[in-house]
Amino acid sequence: MSTTTQAAPPATGRMPNHRVLTYTFGDVANNLSFMMTSMFLMVYMTDIAGLTAGVAGAIYGITKIWAGFADLIAGQTVDRFDTRWGRLRPWILFGSTPLAIVFVLLFSTPAGLGPTATIAWIFLFDAAFQLAYSFVNIPYGSLSAAMTQDPVDRSKLSGARSIASSLTGVILSAVVAPQFQDTQADGIRMKFTLTCIALGVLAVILYLICFANSREVVPRGQGQISLKNTLKMVKQNKPLLVLCSGAFFLLTSIFIMNAVGLYFARDVLGNAKWFTFLMLAQTLGTILAASFVPTITARFGKRNGYIAFGILIAVAFTLIFFLPSASLVPALIAWFLYGAGSGGTNAMMFSMQADTVDYGEWKTGIRSEGGSYSILSFVRKVGQGVGGWAGGAIIGAFGYASGAAAQSEEALRGIRVAAGVAPAVFALLAVLVMVLYPLTLQQHEKIITDLNERRTQSAIGKAKGVDVERTVNPANVGDGRSTLLRKADANHPPIVTLFGLRGSGATDIAPILAKELGVEYIGQRFSSTELSQVDKKDLISDSTFDRWMRAVSSGGLQDGDLATASEQSANHNIAAENTNYVLNAVENGGVLLGRNGALVLGDVVGAYHVRLVAPIDKRVERVMQQTGLSEAEAREQCITEDRIRAEMSDRLYNWNPNHDSDYDLVINTASVTYEQVAEFIAYCFRSKYPESKPNAASREAAPGDE
Repeated sequence: MSTTTQAAPPATGRMPNHRVLTYTFGDVANNLSFMMTSMFLMVYMTDIAGLTAGVAGAIYGITKIWAGFADLIAGQTVDRFDTRWGRLRPWILFGSTPLAIVFVLLFSTPAGLGPTATIAWIFLFDAAFQLAYSFVNIPYGSLSAAMTQDPVDRSKLSGARSIASSLTGVILSAVVAPQFQDTQADGIRMKFTLTCIALGVLAVILYLICFANSREVVPRGQGQISLKNTLKMVKQNKPLLVLCSGAFFLLTSIFIMNAVGLYFARDVLGNAKWFTFLMLAQTLGTILAASFVPTITARFGKRNGYIAFGILIAVAFTLIFFLPSASLVPALIAWFLYGAGSGGTNAMMFSMQADTVDYGEWKTGIRSEGGSYSILSFVRKVGQGVGGWAGGAIIGAFGYASGAAAQSEEALRGIRVAAGVAPAVFALLAVLVMVLYPLTLQQHEKIITDLNERRTQSAIGKAKGVDVERTVNPANVGDGRSTLLRKADANHPPIVTLFGLRGSGATDIAPILAKELGVEYIGQRFSSTELSQVDKKDLISDSTFDRWMRAVSSGGLQDGDLATASEQSANHNIAAENTNYVLNAVENGGVLLGRNGALVLGDVVGAYHVRLVAPIDKRVERVMQQTGLSEAEAREQCITEDRIRAEMSDRLYNWNPNHDSDYDLVINTASVTYEQVAEFIAYCFRSKYPESKPNAASREAAPGDE
């Protein structure tokens, strides 16, 4: 059997765990202030600053809606400046201290202020806080896509951030919630100021650690979001409009609870300290649900999964309304179900949003990750504001007495309504809206197929300097091929794409086949032969924990919209670069290994697509012979490499390379030699394309061939 070798093995390029950890420090810092305002500002305004519940709810609502505008302002500003630290990191370095100062001032209302001055103090500092937060959080969220081009690593960053976000809420509640048990205690205002100073200092330290350990290694795109094009795309994007409508009702539901959850724990259940246990139960539910989202999506579809999780939220809120007083265990169960519902819907929402971006491009020709995610982010912030306002308005209407040692039965009923009935109604409205979501799994797959064909044709057209229409074969030959790399009457040199499972022999067969057909062998970015030379501890690195973190990616985030947009845009750019490389590489024919070639060249006239398989035991045996690994290590390597390659194809192209229907030929290599496999593929190719011949002059090797 023939083999291919390299002088030196490639570096794996995987992000070290300490960098993933220190990146999450930034999200911990974010949530020390974000969750403080989301969970505790309402109670602070009523029970410490002395505002009525209705006024407090109005402030909460208006400033959250203002936060949506602040996000848009920050999103249009942060990427315009380039420094020696990059475009994003400086905002974390220089913005963290002003954010901490404004945060402390927000929770430091002077005792001698009158009602009007108190309202002005809290309102202005809350508005300033939301703006400062946007100018730190948006560059932080976009930083993951600038730190690495590896989609798996970016998923780990997002997953770690999601976990950190959830756990921060639990820890923060343990520190802050008990302070609200007796809001009439001596020195309570100073105690809050000191607490916020400590949180602010800790946040700045964590931001600085994040800044110091992160690196912007991926070049940033220069394009700005076009409002005109975005609005044009949105008007014709029904899935996005439905998703935004559902998000509004869902976030309204969740933030009613955020605003009044502590009131429920303290006044209905009877113990403010229990709020920490409720948050822990909610967090466990969130992470558990997000862990199963990929499985639920594959089995039931995104829309049905979203609807199921939305119904679960409504059930949880209904249980909360009927909870007996001073009953912790039933409350823990209800909050766990609420966390599962909110975690699942959040994860589904961000996944569905990516699909609406594809739909917008397919429908209008305009691809706008940033624009569509900005719209969703704004709608979510409006929902947050309406939710906070509704929570305050409801408990105020039922006679909540600000700062009172005990509440009336009517006020307690109002808290139950605000924590149970109202959010359940809004959750059900979100479910009803999402029933109208029109994009099914099958429709999205067809859209992806059409888009990839268009992108390939567009790339060919640009490379050849011709209109896209001239890249389409006017006379379909009946095999589904419609895209021309050259004029219809010109010679189409042999093009064969190969994709093989680890141990199927693809890296050995491809060069033999290329020689047989008289064309160049074009290797994948990291072939199996090359990977076999990498140190074992680097090669076998896809742990169960890594996969779990990728599964919970975005599940626990309530403000991950623009960060997700940045990741989606980066993935799209990487895919576009790969498409251009593939088209250039096969200009004069070639045997292309990997690089998603069967998808990129799927409709190209003269291309033949082959997938190589073999039973796992045979593949393990081959890997053991090639690498010297033990049987267990070789098996893990086969499973890991196959999973990672499929996962990266899914993230870059929304494509599963293991679907046999995407190939002309699928060969089991277990019982034949590599030379026989190559000869058989060459025979099949020539039978299909008898007129295809290699060009006289072979092209020079493209940079990066391996």
